Amino acid sequence: MVTQQTRPSFLPAAENAMATSLCLLLAVLVIAPMLAVAFGAIADGGGLSARRLATVLASTRIIANTLFVGVGTTALAVAVGGALALVLVRIDTPGRAALEQFVILPLYVTPLLTAIAWSWLGSPRGGLINLFGREVLGIADPLVNLHSAGGVIFVSALAYAPLPFLLVGGALRAMDPSLEDSARIHGASPAKTFARVTLPLALPAALGSAMLVFVQAMGLFSVPAVLGMPAGFHVVGTEIYRLINNYPQRAGQAAAWGLLLLAVTAVFVALQAAVLNRRSFVTVTGKAFRPRRIAVGPVRHFLAGLVWFYVAVAVALPVLTLAWAALVNFLTVDVKLMAFDLRHFRYVLFTYPKTYLAARNSLLLGAATATCVCAIGLAAGWVIVRTRGRMRGFLDQVSMMPLALPPIVLALGLLWTYVGLTLVPIYGTIFILLVAYVTHYLPFGVRAASGALRQLHPELEDAARVAGAGLAKTLRLVVLPLTRPTLAAAWTLLFILAMQEVSASILLYTSRSTVLSVAVFDLWEAGNVNALAALSVMQLVVTFVALALVLRTRQREVAA
Repeated sequence: MVTQQTRPSFLPAAENAMATSLCLLLAVLVIAPMLAVAFGAIADGGGLSARRLATVLASTRIIANTLFVGVGTTALAVAVGGALALVLVRIDTPGRAALEQFVILPLYVTPLLTAIAWSWLGSPRGGLINLFGREVLGIADPLVNLHSAGGVIFVSALAYAPLPFLLVGGALRAMDPSLEDSARIHGASPAKTFARVTLPLALPAALGSAMLVFVQAMGLFSVPAVLGMPAGFHVVGTEIYRLINNYPQRAGQAAAWGLLLLAVTAVFVALQAAVLNRRSFVTVTGKAFRPRRIAVGPVRHFLAGLVWFYVAVAVALPVLTLAWAALVNFLTVDVKLMAFDLRHFRYVLFTYPKTYLAARNSLLLGAATATCVCAIGLAAGWVIVRTRGRMRGFLDQVSMMPLALPPIVLALGLLWTYVGLTLVPIYGTIFILLVAYVTHYLPFGVRAASGALRQLHPELEDAARVAGAGLAKTLRLVVLPLTRPTLAAAWTLLFILAMQEVSASILLYTSRSTVLSVAVFDLWEAGNVNALAALSVMQLVVTFVALALVLRTRQREVAA
C-alpha cells in the first residue's frame, strides 16, 4: 500500500519566512553571478555594446577547440561510463562489489593531478612512456603524445567517466527485466533487445550524465592548462585565465567568453529536455521485480579485466606516478640513476611557504562548504518536498542551475558582483571562495536532502507539531537526526570535492586565500615537479583517509 505524503501543517508564517529567506539566498548565490556575467560582457564605458561579443565570436579557433573538447570528452566519458555500468550492473562480472568502489575513485582524484601525472607519462619529449620506448626499446618516435587535443579529451574522459557510470548504473538497476523478456519472447536476439529496449530506456540517465560531463568539460581549466597550453592548444577556460591574470586585466573580454559558455550550455540543456519530452521512459511500475544479471560465460573474466584496466589507467597509474615522482631526485627510467628519499616531503612540509597556509584554507573551506551546503540543502529540500507553495518551484529550479554553470564562469560572475561592493566586502578574502564553493556544490546538498526527506513520512513531523514543537524545533529534533546518515555521507563527499576545486579558485584566490589546488598549480608553473608530487601525495592521503572513514562508518551502520 502506497500512502501519499502530505506536508505537516505548521504555521504558514514560519514556512513562508523560511521559503522567502531561501529564495533570496539562492537568488544572491546563483542568479546574481549569472546576471553579472551577462552585464560584464556587454557593459562598455558606462553603456552597452556588443563589441566584446563580436570579438569573442571572431575567435573561431578557441571556440572550435572548446566545442571539440566538450563533445569529445562527453562522448568518450558516456561511452566508457555506460559500458562500465553495463558490465558491473547487468552482467555477472566477478568482483563486482570491489570494482564498483574502485570505478568511482576518479571522482576523488582531482583532474589537475590526473593531468599532471599523465603529462609526466605521455609528454612527447620527456614523458616516461616515451623515454622507456626510446632508451629501452630503441624506438625514436614518441609512443604517445598527450600534449594535444586528444590528450586533453582522453584525460578528461578518464576523470568524468564515473558520472555516467553512477547515473546509468542506477537506471539499469531500476529497470524491470520483464521488458527485455518481452522482446526476447517476440523473437528479438540479445543484441537487438539491447539496442531496442535496454539502451532507449537508459537514455534519460545517459543524457543527464552527458549534460553534467559536457558542462564540466566546456568550462574545464586544469586539464587543458596542463596538457593543452604547452602545445598551443587553448580553450575558453584557459583563455579566461589568461585574460584575468595578465596585466592589464581584461575582465570584460573574459566575461564575454563566460557569457558564450553560458549560452552554449543553456542550448545543450534545452536540447536534452526536448529529447526527453518526446517520449515516455517509464521502467518502474507497481509490480515487484528483481534486477537480473546476464550470464556471459568465460567472457565475464575478460570484461572484469577491462574494468580493472580502466581503474589502473584512471587511478592506479596516476597515483603511483605521483608517489614515485615525490620520492626520486629527478624523473628518469634508468634504474641506476634512481635515488629514493624524503627530501621533497621535507621541502613542502618545512620550507615551501604556501603549504600550511594553503592546507589551512583548504581544510577550512572544505568543512565550511560541506556544512553550509548540507544546511541549505536540508532547508531547501524540506520546502521542496513538504510544502505546496509557489516558492518551492523556484527553489527546485534555481538550486539545480549550478549544474549548468561552469565553475570558471561562476568565478567570473562573482568577480563582477563583488569587486568594489563595499556593502559586502568579501572580494580578495577567503569568503568569496566560500561563496563560489557553496554555489557550485549546492545541487549535491539539495538532492541528497530531498532524497532523504522523501523516505520520511510526514506523520513523524506531525507528531512533533502536536506535541507543541515549532518548525525550527521539528527540523532540529526530528528531521535532522533522521536524515543524519545521508547528510553525513554528503558532507564527506562535499568536503573532499571542495578540497580539490581548482577552476573557480584559480580566478578568486589571493596570496592570503590560496588553497592546495592553487599551490599545486603554482608549483607546476614553476617547474618544481618533485615538490608538486609530494604536495599532491599529501593531498591524496587526506582524501583517501576521509573515504576510508566514511566506508568504515557505513559498514558499522550496516552491521548494526
